[in-house]
Amino acid sequence: MNPHETAPTGSVRAAPTDSAPAAPAGPAPTDPAPAASVRAALVERWGEPLPRVRAKLSPVLHPWLRRFVELSPYVVVASADGDGRCVASPRGGAPGFVRVLDERTLFLPEESGNRLLQTLGNLERSPGVGLLFLLPGMPETARVNGRAEPLTRGDPRWAALPLDAAERERLLWGSLVHVEEAYYHCGRAARFAELWDTARINRNQTDPPLPKRPAPVIEGEKHVRHGRPVHGVRGGEPVPETGAVRPAG
Repeated sequence: MNPHETAPTGSVRAAPTDSAPAAPAGPAPTDPAPAASVRAALVERWGEPLPRVRAKLSPVLHPWLRRFVELSPYVVVASADGDGRCVASPRGGAPGFVRVLDERTLFLPEESGNRLLQTLGNLERSPGVGLLFLLPGMPETARVNGRAEPLTRGDPRWAALPLDAAERERLLWGSLVHVEEAYYHCGRAARFAELWDTARINRNQTDPPLPKRPAPVIEGEKHVRHGRPVHGVRGGEPVPETGAVRPAG
């Protein structure tokens, strides 16, 4: 099973998530003045968004957005606790694993994942979420902002969800996402990053620039591979102590 982050046993089959533990709690920024002043300066320099940019912000899932979500196998879920500390967590599954219930509502199923339950913990304090849907090979993305309402299979509404028999057996909970703002996002960032460049993808698959996961960090211990110290990684070639990683290819 490909887990998501969350509840003790299952949701839709998904790509594994391997989120890092939450950072130590620290004082959350409370003064919005610096961001506000920077924003004002940028608006003065660049001007307000063009009308066509504002026009794409929709309170509902129009047909293009709906179809994108129905085809997408991967979404990043952003949430924040009551103090503004944020978590961005990936979810993955078969295309359309996030269900479009209607133009204003999504159902996001939840797997057991890493059991940190960070997103659920945030939703206890603040329901706001931002979703970024990706479609392999397409530079464009779909963005959905709204409020997430955790839903368990003990809720009377659970029976009406469009789930298959295996999902009904496996899933313990998910979130109803009530759409407040949804829009298409152009593919410039993905093109700048060459995110779906097949040559780069093939090169990274043939010769991974990093090991699949970091080695456990044990203070005072250097991991050794082939008789040489490996600083902070396991597998692959050693990473220099400066933290620089060799480029792919």
